[in-house]
Amino acid sequence: MDIVFKSVLVFTVAFFLSSPVMAADALDQVSYAAVKPPVKQDLVPKDKDLARRSADFEIFAKEKIQQLNRNHRYTRSRMEITKQSDGTYRARYHQIDDSSLGVKVRRSQSKSIPFVGVLSYQEQVFESFASSPDQLNKSSFKVVEVIPNRHIFSYQKGTWK
Repeated sequence: MDIVFKSVLVFTVAFFLSSPVMAADALDQVSYAAVKPPVKQDLVPKDKDLARRSADFEIFAKEKIQQLNRNHRYTRSRMEITKQSDGTYRARYHQIDDSSLGVKVRRSQSKSIPFVGVLSYQEQVFESFASSPDQLNKSSFKVVEVIPNRHIFSYQKGTWK
């Protein structure tokens, strides 16, 4: 039953965060704080608790990005190397673009989950070609794909989950 409740709650939060605001009155009732890189916000939200949670979420998001970069299956140190039909080798790896990090924190209507945070970033896929696997580390890599990502987190019992 707990899993069903959590699933419904996550679906509901995701639906409301992804749907546009229906009326201007609804926009006036929502308080939120957003941090968009590289420009810092000059406006300080009136809601000090929301401002604190937003600052906490920004720290959490940066740690999460570092963790995702470290644990990705294809990092620079664990590249995917493929031999091509022409005898050359292709190497690919993924890395999250730190400058694309965006965070947004909003109040929730739920008493058990008072805040919801959205983390967005772009994952870059780098690629290079060389005549041997040993030369791949010395070759230059180019971005060949950019994958947008968005994750929704909830603030429960004093931590972001």
